[in-house]
Amino acid sequence: MIKTALLLPLILLSQSLLFSQLALAVDGYKDIYLDRERPVNIHSIFCGPNLKNLRALKPAYVYTNSEHIEEGTYHYTSRYGNFSYTFKALEGQQPSQILARGLLKAGETNKNKMVKELCIVGKINGLPAQLSKNINKVTLSVNDPEWDLVMVKYAMFGKPAFGEGVYKDQRTIAKHDEHDQKVYVANQAYLANLEQQFEKQFNQIVNQFPKKLEDAIKYAHQEDGFLKTKTYSIIKEPNVWTPIAKERFDTQQRQLGQKKDWDIIIQKNFDWFFDLTGKDNSLISTQLLSPSEMRWVKGSLQKLATVSATFSNGNILELDFLVTSKNVSQGYFETLEEIKHQAMLVRNSPIAQSREPRKPVALPKDNILTVYTPTEKTVIFFSSFREKALGDTYRYQ
Repeated sequence: MIKTALLLPLILLSQSLLFSQLALAVDGYKDIYLDRERPVNIHSIFCGPNLKNLRALKPAYVYTNSEHIEEGTYHYTSRYGNFSYTFKALEGQQPSQILARGLLKAGETNKNKMVKELCIVGKINGLPAQLSKNINKVTLSVNDPEWDLVMVKYAMFGKPAFGEGVYKDQRTIAKHDEHDQKVYVANQAYLANLEQQFEKQFNQIVNQFPKKLEDAIKYAHQEDGFLKTKTYSIIKEPNVWTPIAKERFDTQQRQLGQKKDWDIIIQKNFDWFFDLTGKDNSLISTQLLSPSEMRWVKGSLQKLATVSATFSNGNILELDFLVTSKNVSQGYFETLEEIKHQAMLVRNSPIAQSREPRKPVALPKDNILTVYTPTEKTVIFFSSFREKALGDTYRYQ
């Protein structure tokens, strides 16, 4: 219980302050920001619409570099949005003990929406012990090893601003920048490693092209016209149509159809080649020409290889093969600015802040990248050019 001798002065004080606080306004007061490179004082205070009912006062925290709370506007952010405290000294009152405060929520700047209150910011003789002991000040030195932990402890009451719209201290920002930079550098190293893997597999694939082209031409001369004399086995219907017999008969029919279709594709390849070069041209040599530059296209690596065949009549057939890789996650291609933005969303989100932003990626394992070209088998060597569906091109001159 509050002693009667103390209660009357507090009521009179409250009435006079209520009159004074009508003049409270943000205009004319400086914005006060916290400096990480100076000692920080965390003031535990109590505020309410008046001082008649001390039990109704609510706690709040103010961060300063000064010993006492100064007149001006202190900015904060929390999971509920941005807000500010504007403190004003009152005539005839000790500013180290009592101040008027204007609260603006949700980033509001209209002073007409300010919630005006009175705050006990320092020890006052006669206050109840339970209240008085909670009005205090915690001081953090610049190099206090518990600095981050203490600031996190009070963060639920609002994070202080270190500059206009900046709610991370310079050291934390520097630490985050260093982390994000490592993520970016690791991504670039990851992509560079994939490029090395691609180059190695590319060379393994395209170095086979001259021999494959030579074999394909020989195969075409050897097998051309095979469909005219080729016969296929006749599939007899079962004597008794049971479910199993019907399933076996349908499977054989399907396999026979696939075989016929495949043979037609092979003959079409031969037809395309001989329509282009003629059947009388004999092959003199094949060679691999200088490939194009490697490039990233929509998350996959691509490189064009050209193999040429020179014939006895002096004509040359050049076939362009597009060698490509499977897609790589787009996350590895993010710019440093994009990485910072994604990390900021995690660090500043009340929901996501419990998990850390992504860590720098390790180098990929050997042969993790799948590299391929549509032409892998000799018998379909010309299919990609005949159908013109895979992006490969050719020239005959």
